[in-house]
Amino acid sequence: MGSTTHSIDVNAPLRAVYNQWTQFEQFPRFMEGVEEVRQEGEKRLFWRAKIGGKVKEWEAEITNQVPDERIVWQSVDGSPNSGTIIFEELDSGWTRITATIEYEPEGFLEKTGDVLGIPSGRVEGDLERFRDFIEESGRESGGWRGEIREGGAPYPSAAPTGTEKGSLSGTAERPYQPERELSEIRERTSGIRAGESGGEIVAEVPLSQEEVKVGKRTVAAGEVRARKTVSTEQVNVPVELKREDAVIERIPTHEAGQTGKEAFQEERIEVPLSREEPVVEKETRVTGGVRVRKTEDVKRETIQESVRREDVDIDESGKASGSRKGRPGIDPETGEEKL
Repeated sequence: MGSTTHSIDVNAPLRAVYNQWTQFEQFPRFMEGVEEVRQEGEKRLFWRAKIGGKVKEWEAEITNQVPDERIVWQSVDGSPNSGTIIFEELDSGWTRITATIEYEPEGFLEKTGDVLGIPSGRVEGDLERFRDFIEESGRESGGWRGEIREGGAPYPSAAPTGTEKGSLSGTAERPYQPERELSEIRERTSGIRAGESGGEIVAEVPLSQEEVKVGKRTVAAGEVRARKTVSTEQVNVPVELKREDAVIERIPTHEAGQTGKEAFQEERIEVPLSREEPVVEKETRVTGGVRVRKTEDVKRETIQESVRREDVDIDESGKASGSRKGRPGIDPETGEEKL
């Protein structure tokens, strides 16, 4: 089994780097050859990638995951592979990622690529593209703070904040439970006294929004068949044939010469005759051919889908009126401080 290890330093905080890496369904955006990663649970992932010109699929299981520290996985079927990602906090908000990948080359092309260092170069390139991805975006697109023990048993998930709700869409594999999360937020903030950190926090309401992800798949659209047939037809080819024949003539006496043979003796004369007959030969020659060429065009379609979005309405009808000026508040729509 082959193995390769590479490290890279990312100009982003440890928490943001780790959170982004847990967004497995975004791997195709920076991993070479990876066509799809689909989350099928807190510790199970489906992979499809093109390796050595061939498309391969496999299931992988996360065997150990500690937030801001490591993620370890092992394939359970398909192409044999495993790996460990280590996250290390550096000074000044930098983070070091160390990736160790173990894989089993299956075919001649993959084994040749292994000798030439292609898998090693691919891992290094993936890390560089991940670094550029998070540094250019300026923040993580989501995150999952749950922990998985050695052997794959998950700890209870920590309550997510912001967009940290598991998968990219935040809807399927890691259930989002606003009521439970609001209760946990209240427990964490119940001991804060007025005047600390700008005022007493009595409640936080997480808001979420659905996003539409449109994929593509190839389906059958019919077929074209070309069948070569053989037919027979009669052709007429003119040809001239020579034929010999015999003509018997009598000659007068003065033309008949002395032959030196005795008279009144029987004599037999044989004259061979010949004729030409046709000899037919057939020769095959190419008269042309048929080429079947498949073309491809692009049709643009607009997908319409309804999405849900959470918002909050503020009802101030129960607020007591008075001449005293209250504390500054936050406009829920603009996020700006209001007086």
